[in-house]
Amino acid sequence: MVATKSTVMQFRMDTELKQEAEILFRELGTSFAEALRIFARQCVLTRSMPISISLPQRATASGAFAKYADPEKRKLESGAFALAMKAKHENAR
Repeated sequence: MVATKSTVMQFRMDTELKQEAEILFRELGTSFAEALRIFARQCVLTRSMPISISLPQRATASGAFAKYADPEKRKLESGAFALAMKAKHENAR
């Protein structure tokens, strides 16, 4: 039998986040520790982080005010610039 070396890791995490993650991983049939091992193995196998990392919405000028905007008006305005540019180029022909 080959002895496997192991390392103990410690890190700090928000208590509520930890509890929510433990519940999720239990529902998925695994432990928090095993989920972290799976994550680390997947990172090594793919040589990347298997998650999408992006700036939060508030990092953009429009995102900073999004929580104050009327959702119905935002829906109407989404794509307005693209439609205006399309109309502009069609009229230029």
